[in-house]
Amino acid sequence: MLGSNKGGEDLPTSSKRNERTDDLTRTSAKKNKICNEVEPTDSLTSGGSHRNSIQVVWSELSEEVASNMSKSVVSIALCDGESMLFACSGIPVQRLGNVTRFVTSASLVKAFNDHKKYHYDLKVDVRHGDNVVIGFLDKYDLYLNVVSVNVVDFPDLHTVVFNRGVKFLPNSSIVAVGRDVHGNLISTGGILNDLSCGSWYMSSTCKISEVCEGGPLFDFDGNFVGINLCLCTETTLYLPMIVARPWLMKCIPLKSIKFQVRDGLNKDQLGDLESLGYPKPSNGGMILVNTFEEPFGDECGGRVWRKLSETTSDILKRNIVALASFREKKRFFACTGIFIEWNGCTTILTSASLLRESGYQDQKIVKNLSIEVLLPNKDRAEGKLEHVNLHYNVALVSVKDFCDCQPVKVQHRRPDSGEVLAVGRFFSSGRLMAAKGQMYPRPEVSFDCKYLGYSTCKITMAGIGGPLLDLDGKFVGMNFYDKYVGHTPYLSWWEILHLLEYFKTKGYGLDFLLGIQVPVV
Repeated sequence: MLGSNKGGEDLPTSSKRNERTDDLTRTSAKKNKICNEVEPTDSLTSGGSHRNSIQVVWSELSEEVASNMSKSVVSIALCDGESMLFACSGIPVQRLGNVTRFVTSASLVKAFNDHKKYHYDLKVDVRHGDNVVIGFLDKYDLYLNVVSVNVVDFPDLHTVVFNRGVKFLPNSSIVAVGRDVHGNLISTGGILNDLSCGSWYMSSTCKISEVCEGGPLFDFDGNFVGINLCLCTETTLYLPMIVARPWLMKCIPLKSIKFQVRDGLNKDQLGDLESLGYPKPSNGGMILVNTFEEPFGDECGGRVWRKLSETTSDILKRNIVALASFREKKRFFACTGIFIEWNGCTTILTSASLLRESGYQDQKIVKNLSIEVLLPNKDRAEGKLEHVNLHYNVALVSVKDFCDCQPVKVQHRRPDSGEVLAVGRFFSSGRLMAAKGQMYPRPEVSFDCKYLGYSTCKITMAGIGGPLLDLDGKFVGMNFYDKYVGHTPYLSWWEILHLLEYFKTKGYGLDFLLGIQVPVV
């Protein structure tokens, strides 16, 4: 279907430009400014004349086309704090009010999935010139290799036009555009090849580098040809505009997108962002993604809670706590925990992510962290790490001078697939939340732990370490978080029972000091 691109001979065609026309008007000062912004791609840096040759390509564009192209590509980077983990380019494709949607390569999603196990402060930076904003990953398609990213308040961009009335002939001259991690413009020229590549892709002779993946491909009249995806030997694969457009139409309409206000991050508290472990805003405003203050489900007293018995509701209010770890005065991690009965005393069951060093595949615990616990009565107390197992991502934390007379019991229960609740509490405000869902069999996902179960409860990072309970308040498991799997993984009561027994008999030392991966018996 895509291979020919030869139907409809009455359609206007793109100029081939093999014989350059002299009637393109230019304002030299403005063109030189745009031209000087252009940098060669990494694959074109083998000789001293490459910058000049690229500027020759750029100089063959009209002033309007060159200006629109430079405003039609951004740099998109996946970062962990100030450390950049992956970078590509992106294309503004839709704008409504102050919301802009970009399309880029799904390599961004793949990079996110590769890094999310070891990095907990991941964010997406979208850059154009000196403007940098935080982006929200949206719909993606790993088969077409594209993903959309939404941002707010990004000025001075030019959204590309999906013109179905333009036909792009083989050997037409084209230019691939991208931006490096500093926002510098990159371009390289080439021609369209005649052959299709697979079911959807076409190819060109443009040679792009990795940072140009996801950037636009234009003809010399400024018509949008497609999305550059990857360099294969001597050609670059791209997704044609006529394939990208139907996919884009299936995305959530921009008017329906709502950017949630994060609990605990109002204007009066922006000065506290650094102490919360978040970056400071660079221009008086910012949007944070995947924060510990992102709500889920219904707040205590809401719809889900009204369906619970008074006894169940009391169990949740009495036993759910929030925890945070700190490096000196800067917060390292925050999550939820639950008081359980264990070894003749009351202790807090939570996630070892509270202490785990991100970025270490060999599993390490951060040294010199302090733990603070927000108790159900809103008091704050010092927490003490008693036991931890990094393989199963479980930790036990004790609190002095606090006694819960009715902690939750982790005990044997008959298998069932009924309704369940995922519960969490904010460390910043003490807000208690619950989301209802169903348990279901293990899907085919990328998790490497075969002991996980799954539920349809939708939680955020605030729910990490929180309990999964049935509607009677009986313990089912401990929740983890994965935004892109589409369901919530949890470690079941069965595995936790064996782990608690191990803590009781084997103690604290080796598991904590060496991160031993302890098999479940």
